[in-house]
Amino acid sequence: MDKKLIFKDIPDKREYKNTTSLKFKEDLIDAFQDIGQEYTCLELGTNHGHTTRILSFLFKHVVTLDWLEEPNLRMAKELNRDRDNITYIQKDVYESWSDLDLPMFQVALIDCGHEYEHLVSDINNCIRYGSDSQYMIFDDYGIPGYGVKDAINNRIETIPELNKIVDIGEKAGDEPRPGKILLDTEGVICLYEK
Repeated sequence: MDKKLIFKDIPDKREYKNTTSLKFKEDLIDAFQDIGQEYTCLELGTNHGHTTRILSFLFKHVVTLDWLEEPNLRMAKELNRDRDNITYIQKDVYESWSDLDLPMFQVALIDCGHEYEHLVSDINNCIRYGSDSQYMIFDDYGIPGYGVKDAINNRIETIPELNKIVDIGEKAGDEPRPGKILLDTEGVICLYEK
């Protein structure tokens, strides 16, 4: 895998606060480069498509959802114009999913709303619409003041089929986003197996 090509024009979280860190992206490559080529990945929260780009090199197909066509999806399409395995959908993921015609996905990257109820909704929808065996990747797990960690930990406690398998990204004590010192790792990967 040519990391120079993959990381072309990709900022770190310290440069653009609404993306994942370069460490997070590198950890995604390490986790999925040997197993991801047959998987479809659903990304909740495209933003400008930085992480979408990394996903497109790891997975057979990426379906990415964002609520803003302008500027988010437009910018993501421009950044990833050389990638032909990405489907972009403008959608508020906190509205009904019943109108979405999603392919079966085996991986979900959840980086959308950061309140407790958002994460619970995201996890429940991924379980409902995704594969019976799927990886769930979460960003902003250790960011203080968000409901991400509490929601993930609650879902792990109440859904026996959902387990945390690895920490990814920056570590506790790091400051990948200015003014936000991580209380835990930047992200986690969980595995849901029904």
